[in-house]
Amino acid sequence: MAVYKPTRKGNGSKFYVCEFVIHGKRIQESTGTTSKTVAREYEKIRRSELERAAAGMPTEQKASRIRTVEEIVTPYLNGYELNHRAKSVLFSKGRLQNVTRILGTVLLSDLTEDRVRSYIRQRQSEKVSGRTINMEVGELSRAIGQKWSVIWPKLRKLEERKNVGRALSSDEQHKLLDGLKDRQTPHLPTLVPLLLLTGMRAGEALSLTWGQVDLIDRTLTVGRAKTSNGTGRMIPINQELGSVLATHRTWFVEHFGEPELNHHLFPWGKPVPSDPTRYATDITWGWDELRKDAGVRCRLHDLRHTFATRLAENGASESTMLALMGHMSRAMLERYSHIRMAAKREAVAGVTLRQKEQNSQAVPVIVPVVEQITLIQ
Repeated sequence: MAVYKPTRKGNGSKFYVCEFVIHGKRIQESTGTTSKTVAREYEKIRRSELERAAAGMPTEQKASRIRTVEEIVTPYLNGYELNHRAKSVLFSKGRLQNVTRILGTVLLSDLTEDRVRSYIRQRQSEKVSGRTINMEVGELSRAIGQKWSVIWPKLRKLEERKNVGRALSSDEQHKLLDGLKDRQTPHLPTLVPLLLLTGMRAGEALSLTWGQVDLIDRTLTVGRAKTSNGTGRMIPINQELGSVLATHRTWFVEHFGEPELNHHLFPWGKPVPSDPTRYATDITWGWDELRKDAGVRCRLHDLRHTFATRLAENGASESTMLALMGHMSRAMLERYSHIRMAAKREAVAGVTLRQKEQNSQAVPVIVPVVEQITLIQ
């Protein structure tokens, strides 16, 4: 029986191809690997499968254990893009980027609990949070096609911080807004005020189309959201936000003409926006530069918490907050209940049984009555 060692086919071939003859028939197929050692192992297993099949014995499905982590991750991401939102695809790529960097050449058969623990220790040495590491290992298990608890049953997840975010102080908020004046990225001067004045998630805001924004009735409609309760909710556009969006519309018309209903507020394109039929999915660089220049340490999601805090401070009811924000965890609701109570205590603190005597020589001041507009400070 002739034997052919695994070889590469052609200059442009990526994977090794195994060739051998068994029972008078030549077998030639890709091994699905760029490692010669792994390719030889594949050939050995494949031979055994065909021998068993020829003898009428049952055969198992071709093992994927001889592939490397990178060779598992790449087709997983390619398939993931077919039926997931752009934001979800970006998240998955981000989580698996470091997995591939550190574990890419490791064979799946060598991806033991000890090897994953080594990965975790390295990521911890890089000052990465427990939550991020858990998400990375979890995404790796999904790429492999098995639950974490099945692949590494004795490997426990790291503890995660239980905080639900924080609200920016007035000073921090002012610094961020002041820092928007000289931004080279055109999206941030609109996106940051939009998040502060609506409480939308970044993904909800970035995917907005002009068909969802009504500057006449002063409302915007959220599209597909993280939760079903959040999808389709309507948020009023206050005076400040109306001005921001009007300015942004002027910029849009200058670059893309009159917006169509399916055009996105934040067009896709690098280094400059170029395609309004797609929306920007990654503003990390601009956001990091803004925070650095403003000297403010916060997450983009903290702008949502800032909006919720302002609502609570203004005495908004739980039902109103849920209607505006779409969904809040129980931890968030409890936090904002405390904020509402603190605001109420401060309000009643000045009400006493014996009012302080006022100076009779004081001149009365007539305060004009104007329409009250609630603004975020």
